[in-house]
Amino acid sequence: MLLAEPGKSHYDFSFNIFGFPVRVHPGFFILPVVFGASGAGQAENPGAMILIYIIVLFVSILVHELGHAIAFRYYRIPSRIVLYWMGGLAIPESSVWGGKSRLTPYQQIVVSLAGPFAGFILAALTVGVVLALNGKLVFMWGGMFPLLIPNMLGTAVEGNQSVFILLYSSLFFNLIWGAFNLMPVLPLDGGQVSRELCTLHSPHNGLKIALMISVGVGGVLAFLGFVNKDHFVGILFAILAIQSWQTLQQMNYRGGGRW
Repeated sequence: MLLAEPGKSHYDFSFNIFGFPVRVHPGFFILPVVFGASGAGQAENPGAMILIYIIVLFVSILVHELGHAIAFRYYRIPSRIVLYWMGGLAIPESSVWGGKSRLTPYQQIVVSLAGPFAGFILAALTVGVVLALNGKLVFMWGGMFPLLIPNMLGTAVEGNQSVFILLYSSLFFNLIWGAFNLMPVLPLDGGQVSRELCTLHSPHNGLKIALMISVGVGGVLAFLGFVNKDHFVGILFAILAIQSWQTLQQMNYRGGGRW
């Protein structure tokens, strides 16, 4: 969900996974702490709940960005991963990205889709864990979200709130937010796919069309978020819709059809 790589800080920590360099900015941990703290009042162990949210979001977003990075590697483009604030980035090396190895529109679509689908695979593994523990999955509608609730009754972890939160949050972030990330709203992955498809259809006006779609879909999702009292969703998509509208106005002012 970031447009540019954030600057380095003295509190970053780095590691490598599957040959990909990963840098984690301390700002990354603000969102999981906020999510965890919002529900900690009803938790048996608030500290454990916040820690679980940190772990689940860290793993989920890292897996998402690994999906993008692996797709880049498939096209022989090295990349690195940065986790920061609202999510992360899989960043192709500029020396390759700006050269002859630049992705075609169809390759860029594959790279964009690889992140959400990596999350869906993680969600499927979570479902497998629930079933392996002899648990069940209960479908229910939560506001504007169709939710899968792990029901652990009759299993060895019955009554363990921490296990429930771990499984539920993994399903929520990898299924629900994975689906939202596929919405044709820039700069989400779905918005990137929309931009490539619109540009293929109309090379000169494709970006403008993608921005208009982004404004419309983002506005509808923001409205639905506020109506269903999912304020985080409402604010997020309102901001993204406004950003797309502002970019569209700037392009119209300059008379340009492309970035």
